[in-house]
Amino acid sequence: MSKFVIFTVATLITIHIAQGADENKKKGKGGIQVLLTQLDLTPEQQKKIDEFNKAHQEKYDQARKLKGDARKAKLREITVARNALLDELLTGEQQTKLKELKAAKKGKKEK
Repeated sequence: MSKFVIFTVATLITIHIAQGADENKKKGKGGIQVLLTQLDLTPEQQKKIDEFNKAHQEKYDQARKLKGDARKAKLREITVARNALLDELLTGEQQTKLKELKAAKKGKKEK
């Protein structure tokens, strides 16, 4: 009987830890790419965004290695370039929806 109790407690602890890890993963995965999946992009739009991401991946990786203000500045540079591309690519309806999604995400962050 005591082995059963120990096994049950160990199982419950494992499940709890696994669920906590899943929650932490969800918190970190809320970037622009997740929001873009909700915009019903055309294949052409998706292709151009994928090309942008591929072209900027090395810059992004380098920026993530930096610290402090240098990191922020480099990431901001990539973000500004991506936003310019999105302004050019997205329809008015998609831009509106993206703004709404960003506002909703920001509201969740502040809670």
